[in-house]
Amino acid sequence: MPAELESATTVDSAGNTVTAASATAMSGGKLETLCVAIVDPISTGACLAKHLSSQGYRLCRVFSDTIPDSVKALVAAGLEVDWEVTIQHEGRVASTLAALRGVGVTHLLVGSEPGVSLHAELSAAFAGGAALSLPREALELRRNKYLQSEAIRSAGCDAAVVKPVEGAGSDGVTICNSAAEVRLAFGKLEGTKNILGLDNYAVLCQEYLEGDEWVVDTVSRAGEHKVVALWKYDKRDYHGSPVVYHGMRLHNVEADEPLLRGMVAYVTAVLDALGITDGAMHSEIMATARGPVLVEVNCRLHGGEGIWLPIAEACLGYTQVSALCDSAFAPPAFASLPATPRSPLLKHGAWVTIRSPADGTITAVHHEKLARIRALPSFLGEYCAPCIKVGCRIRQTVDATTVHADAATLEADYRVAQQLIDEGLFAFTPAAAGEKDVVRVETPKGPRFSYQLSEQEQVQNSLWGLQHIWRPLEENSGAVPLRKLRAVRRSGWRF
Repeated sequence: MPAELESATTVDSAGNTVTAASATAMSGGKLETLCVAIVDPISTGACLAKHLSSQGYRLCRVFSDTIPDSVKALVAAGLEVDWEVTIQHEGRVASTLAALRGVGVTHLLVGSEPGVSLHAELSAAFAGGAALSLPREALELRRNKYLQSEAIRSAGCDAAVVKPVEGAGSDGVTICNSAAEVRLAFGKLEGTKNILGLDNYAVLCQEYLEGDEWVVDTVSRAGEHKVVALWKYDKRDYHGSPVVYHGMRLHNVEADEPLLRGMVAYVTAVLDALGITDGAMHSEIMATARGPVLVEVNCRLHGGEGIWLPIAEACLGYTQVSALCDSAFAPPAFASLPATPRSPLLKHGAWVTIRSPADGTITAVHHEKLARIRALPSFLGEYCAPCIKVGCRIRQTVDATTVHADAATLEADYRVAQQLIDEGLFAFTPAAAGEKDVVRVETPKGPRFSYQLSEQEQVQNSLWGLQHIWRPLEENSGAVPLRKLRAVRRSGWRF
């Protein structure tokens, strides 16, 4: 066996280790069916895999060498698929590429943030099929936020806090008002790992932007960019944390024509500046007084474990996941998608984040408040963490999904849900000094106490239970019943 093939491990669906050279024989007579490889298929990548599996594609998963074993388990119940082959990348692109070719892989897709860099490297070397082709100098732009900002600035676009140069969500983000706070924030990040299991080898200081934050989800094919969703974040200060998610609303351009039409033009210019011609992108934009300003471009699907998929499907009739698959496997279907989210929307949708004000041990769950939220006309579903019960230590939140044909009803329900959440859906005893596994954490706003969880406890505290919700239409006429709601977890991990 050639030396370069020795640093990629290939495992068949029965768990047997096979060599890259024998993988083609293992595939047998299945080569007439397209084989799709997904790099790090967790979070929304698991939803992508489920969608492709339902379409009959053969599936191969590739795990990058930076993703922790505990994170590989972050796949919700109900999203499991029959992986034909699992390939563990062990540092050498040539070896992993040989393993992919050995099983007849025709297409490469990225599932989540940890796999972005490896996917870019493999795509640049991968020949044939609809694989993404990247010039070598564009590889670093896929992950590094500083290089993104510089490339965008050079192209004449306005580019936008101390944060890791590679990361996800609000992990490691600190808003600083003095040099002392900057030094403290840097000290907290230096030498640590982020929520993706990657080293925080550098931090990025950005201008703090005042304004509303938007998410622009796009899918591109051969340089044609389609904006498939516009989401407005509801982020507020919460118990001293400045960027806590309270929820997210889906919009189309017509919701705020001048602002959002300009934002769409800005994002497409950003994608062009970064040399992005194919694939799904998740861009975060601040709507400031001087116009749209980029926070970052994430070169993968919108994360958040796909909690937004049922909302997008109900409101648009398609999702970023389905649009990505159309771009790769059904070009005519992709061409038929509108350039911006459909107008009018089929329904209006949002999700609400149920927040915990501090680490602590739950002493009571206020079921009557949860019942009031579930009784709202627009209530569609919920995602309940197994740790939300009496006696459990909490560091996570729960998301409720709302959809309704009437925008006013949705808005009223959203306000009620936020009020009930702020009042508190559970009682708890805060973490205190001297308690087992409690550590003192220094923050710019002063010290606080937090739980130091083991790797296994973090996973258990992150995974959410799958809810099967069938509400009769006569009981909840505005909602769209879903066969399956994706299990999610918030705050602890976000991809």
